[in-house]
Amino acid sequence: MSMEQLKSDVAEFAALLEQTKSARIKGVLTTGKAEAEREIVNLEMKARLAAERQSSSSSDAKRYLHELTDYGWDQSAKFVKLFITLNGVQGCTEESVTVNYTETSLQLHVCDLSGKDFGLSVNNLLHAIDVDKSYRKIKTDMVAIYLKKAEEGVNWDVLTSIQKRLKQKQDTEMSKDTENPESALVNIMKKMYNDGDSKTKQMIAKAWTESQEKSRMGKEIGGGLDAFGDL
Repeated sequence: MSMEQLKSDVAEFAALLEQTKSARIKGVLTTGKAEAEREIVNLEMKARLAAERQSSSSSDAKRYLHELTDYGWDQSAKFVKLFITLNGVQGCTEESVTVNYTETSLQLHVCDLSGKDFGLSVNNLLHAIDVDKSYRKIKTDMVAIYLKKAEEGVNWDVLTSIQKRLKQKQDTEMSKDTENPESALVNIMKKMYNDGDSKTKQMIAKAWTESQEKSRMGKEIGGGLDAFGDL
């Protein structure tokens, strides 16, 4: 029986109770009214539980984390600044965009942006940062992260110590094979790829792709090496 019909029955029972004078009939009507009211409560409870389950299912639906790898960076005397492009991020709440810092790393997490979660991890920073004075800003289609240099005035030629080692290996190998710099670069990247962890392999693959694209555009091999050095 529908909710509307049950409510109609309750109203009719109530009207009849007001009119009858017979105790026996009043007892029957009262019982019928109570049964209809209990059924209304049951239906309301079922509807409420169904709505709560649906809401819980929607809010707790698993969102896969999309790992971010592209970002730009710059520096001043006091800060190293990272710029991560994310369309529509300005629509997120402040609580949805968090950054966790250590002295040598950062992890950005953006929760529920167009139904997706996004994350960026940068480990092994070249120099230490001041965790308490580092912060982030939400801008139009961008998250800007400001890493406070623990030692102000120190220039960071690369962002991470891994990139520093890659650059040093590159310079060493290039000095050994000046006649064929492209071959030296390939050997460096192969060795670092084979020895590296998953994050290092991802960085090297990205650098190699960029250097190959620049080569196809007719640029000198130095352009490809610059892309590798900017990892």
